[in-house]
Amino acid sequence: MTIKDTTDKASSFAKEKAADAKAAATGALSSAREKASDLAGSARDTATQVRQRTSDGIDASPVAALLGGLALGALAAAVLPRTRKEDELLGDIGGKINDSARSAAQAAKDAGRDKLDELGINKDTALDKAKELAQSAAGVVKESATAAASSVKGS
Repeated sequence: MTIKDTTDKASSFAKEKAADAKAAATGALSSAREKASDLAGSARDTATQVRQRTSDGIDASPVAALLGGLALGALAAAVLPRTRKEDELLGDIGGKINDSARSAAQAAKDAGRDKLDELGINKDTALDKAKELAQSAAGVVKESATAAASSVKGS
């Protein structure tokens, strides 16, 4: 067997292993897309259930709904910049309301983040999946290169 034949054989082997790595990566990506799609569907279902429960809650307790609306208004007031007129009319009370609304907004944000973490939807899990995929692909490429080198040395 000539050096050219050995080189061609090694090249063919490396191409085959690279194609296998690509297929594995494509499969992993497809699986990740399916999981993301499933999670999105689950999130939509949960949102629909929440909307229905909210509607039922408003019908059952309009006073609580009114208080909730006031809390949302306070939250919006905390987010929007204050005007000079508001400062004149509300003075220190406006600052206290603003602080309370910011605390409520932070509590809502924390509760939402906790729920997403409970469902396994966060940036850490996404990064872990990407790292796993990259490590798998790197392992396949390394194995291919090792096998090609062994093939060339053995000939």
